[in-house]
Amino acid sequence: MSIFHAPSGRFQLGGGPRVSFEVFPARSTMQADGISELADVMARYDPEFVSVTYGAGGSSREATFGTIGQLINHGGLDVVGHLTCAGQTREQTDAVVERYAAQGVKGILALRGDMPGVSGPYEPSPGGYENAIDLTRVLARRGDLDVYVAAYPEVHPASASAGACLANLKRKLTAGAKAAITQFFFDNRDYFDFMERVRAAGIYQPIIPGILLIHDFNKVASFAKKCSARIPDEYFDMFDRLPSHSAEHKEQACELAADQIVRLAAQGVDHVHIYTMNRSDLVERTCRLAGIEQSAPIMAST
Repeated sequence: MSIFHAPSGRFQLGGGPRVSFEVFPARSTMQADGISELADVMARYDPEFVSVTYGAGGSSREATFGTIGQLINHGGLDVVGHLTCAGQTREQTDAVVERYAAQGVKGILALRGDMPGVSGPYEPSPGGYENAIDLTRVLARRGDLDVYVAAYPEVHPASASAGACLANLKRKLTAGAKAAITQFFFDNRDYFDFMERVRAAGIYQPIIPGILLIHDFNKVASFAKKCSARIPDEYFDMFDRLPSHSAEHKEQACELAADQIVRLAAQGVDHVHIYTMNRSDLVERTCRLAGIEQSAPIMAST
């Protein structure tokens, strides 16, 4: 069943909102090849930036550095590196910042993160930054990197209340962040209701909506539950009996994401952040459906 509403008005002529993308690090040669293909596709939509997720230690962190280098050197893309302060000393976190800067990143998404291997309430790492507010304040003082923070339209699972979550967002932005990028959501009403509360709280920085490409509905549903991100009931009906690797699943996922983007843009949203799940095929199809302008033509898939 398709619910996609074709772009109308100015979107028929191309353009649409500005875009940025998120990718996760390549941890194998095959994944690195996929990053190269993904970089080519993303570059054609002239993104504001591409953010790369971050693992706090070991090979995961090294993979982040490798993918950042690949996006900058291969794709010529502006990159924002994710950075968590949990599980690290200030010196370790600062060393990552310096390495990011040396690689040529344009900005950092400052995140608290979770303590590795620790359950229960968050506790700052001994000798580390206290939280994302503390990290943001220090990054903003540098002056050479754009600083972004995370926002949660449906409330962070660890927040005591929606009010507490919103107050924390305001403190992060007041600490010097340029803008916030939201957790993914599937109902635009959740974003617009959140934005009403954001503006009422005196927050005026951009709050960039995050759109997730549903690469595998069952996996996304499981992850969304952990993140307290609501999935509309009709999504379960749409994806019922659609194998995750089928053409029908792919098309349904792209239509849903494109519909979200078109409807957000129709209400004045001028920048969306797409969680790519490292799927170049989903990125290409979704951007085409949403009428996002290409800076260079993409050859038809064979």
